[in-house]
Amino acid sequence: MKAGQEARPEFLRMEGLRLLLFGGKGGVGKTTCAAAAALCLARKHPARSFLLVSTDPAHSLADCLDGCPPIENLTLRELDPQESLARFKARHGEHLRTIALRGTFLDQADVARLLDLSVPGLDEVMALLEIVAWVKEERYACIVVDTAPAGHTLRLLALPALMRQWASALDAMLAKHRYMARLYRGAYRKDAVDLYLEDTVADLTNLWALLRSPGRCRFVPVMLAEALSIHVTRVMLGDLERLGLPVRDVVVNRLLAAQSGCPACVDWTSRQTVATEELTRVFSTYSLWGLPLFLEEVRGTERLSAVWEHARPLTQAAWIDEHGAMNDAPGGSGIRWRPAINDQRSAVGNPAPFPPSSMKLLLFAGKGGVGKTTLACASALCLAQEWSGKEILLFSIDPAHSLAACLGCEIGPQEVRVAPGLTAIELDAQAEYERLKHDYADELSGVFQRVTGQARADLAFDREVMERMLDLAPPGLDEILALTRIVALMDRGRYDHFVLDTAPTGHLLRFLEMPELIEKWLRTFFGLFLKYREVFWLPKISQMMVELSKRVKSFRRVLIDSKQAALLAVTIPTEMAYEETKDLVAACKRLGVAVPILFVNMVTPPSRCPTCSALRRAEAPLLGRYEAVYAGQHVAQVFRQNEPRGLERLRTFGRALYVASGSHDRVPTKGRKQWDQTGIQR
Repeated sequence: MKAGQEARPEFLRMEGLRLLLFGGKGGVGKTTCAAAAALCLARKHPARSFLLVSTDPAHSLADCLDGCPPIENLTLRELDPQESLARFKARHGEHLRTIALRGTFLDQADVARLLDLSVPGLDEVMALLEIVAWVKEERYACIVVDTAPAGHTLRLLALPALMRQWASALDAMLAKHRYMARLYRGAYRKDAVDLYLEDTVADLTNLWALLRSPGRCRFVPVMLAEALSIHVTRVMLGDLERLGLPVRDVVVNRLLAAQSGCPACVDWTSRQTVATEELTRVFSTYSLWGLPLFLEEVRGTERLSAVWEHARPLTQAAWIDEHGAMNDAPGGSGIRWRPAINDQRSAVGNPAPFPPSSMKLLLFAGKGGVGKTTLACASALCLAQEWSGKEILLFSIDPAHSLAACLGCEIGPQEVRVAPGLTAIELDAQAEYERLKHDYADELSGVFQRVTGQARADLAFDREVMERMLDLAPPGLDEILALTRIVALMDRGRYDHFVLDTAPTGHLLRFLEMPELIEKWLRTFFGLFLKYREVFWLPKISQMMVELSKRVKSFRRVLIDSKQAALLAVTIPTEMAYEETKDLVAACKRLGVAVPILFVNMVTPPSRCPTCSALRRAEAPLLGRYEAVYAGQHVAQVFRQNEPRGLERLRTFGRALYVASGSHDRVPTKGRKQWDQTGIQR
């Protein structure tokens, strides 16, 4: 190894690397790391072509580059799922129609209606198909991927196996057609449809081999030296290991150099020291690389190109040499710290008015990593205390659940009592789906027993096709199952209020659009059941669809009623978070969902400390824009502080976030607005 090369992670030094993916919990700096790595590789190999692509539905690559065009040999792509779908249908729609017509009893009009339906999880499917095409073309020396937050990225990486299952189910649809051709013609000759399926399976098999090849592919987790980030990364690494994806390097981002004289900075570095000791122990089999906290937001090609020059191996000695001791605070290793801001109420500027008790549904939403889970947990605990006698359900709809880590207690797919008046649940989408498949299989078995008994016919082909239908389930099924579980719990009437910890922006918007999508699917499928009830009738499944339709319509009515539901937007004072918040609020307006409160989280408190002052100067223009653009909403500023983990600290933090109407014993607010029947007014 040449001098100085050891100061760069292995993925920047590898020859033959074809696919480089950056992933992790939302808000940890994946986009910055991916863009910086793509620029580094493209500058290092000017004669080769590189591709930088985002698979996150809430794209931020263009914002990260600050509108600057990338260098000549680097192509930037932010995938548009609808455009990708249109291209896919133009190329392969006829093949899918032919398969459905050959393999089912549906006619052309039925097949056309099914193919026109929107597909949940479309963005993951289209992203994978685009990557398959780019890998096959071999146009780029390396494809660098900025992925969606952890839960959805893992779903994307599991897609090759799922899509091969889809191809197998589609192939089963053609089995009867091939049998009949051999029976009446004596032989079967492959046509374009067969070749399409064979090519699809071969492409997916090649991609799967590439994803699992240590010499050609690397997945790089990006994380922060924080407890929640460690938890999500540990779970993600376990899943990546089960999938067989090669991981060698882990990037720990935004490490603050040791400070003295500033209580907030001393507290921050002390917490990072404890977290760093834990992550070096937990992730000891990986090469850990530290990146410092940059005092100005890293945007534009010039700043991005310099990012990896600051990377250092995350060993105590290496970081001390470069940045000074990380544990200069009293107590050294294993210290226990006190909050830098002793009165936690003063940690929130302009606290929000307390929600009215008529509010049935509160959704905490925003960019990944802005603190949605923390604010959702704190608010739920505060509401349970304030609304004594009421029952509240705290529900996570993010595939990368972190309620348990935040609350400090075990949370699972069954309702768990957390505190008086508060219950929590983390959906297990796969278990829910297995129950649905079991119910479908049971009823289907009864149908074929009756038909076979009456007709004395061999229905083996038709039965296999119908049994394989649920293998064609889309990857976005967890949003559907989350919604159906919520509406079922609402219908039971056990809970008075629901607090939802949502997925990051792009996937949340898909969830908010889900009621309309489900209604379209239910109308289409129920119409087919009625049309073919003499051939194929599932009374239990049909009744379930009718009940689900009623519940989804009821949920939709609650969601767009500002007296009963509101989305509380959570953001941070960075340019990329600001742009994503704009998209979120605009989408909510289009969908008719009220957004009365905006929490600007992780704001640097006023200080004479040079580091804090520099951070605050960089944040000031963003804070001014939030106040100006969202003058119709209540904007609360939540200052950077200790992670409020555990029930008591979360409850205290929750009380700091809100001011009860007419209260005189709480911190006064600037420009306070009150909840009313349309959301917020002055």
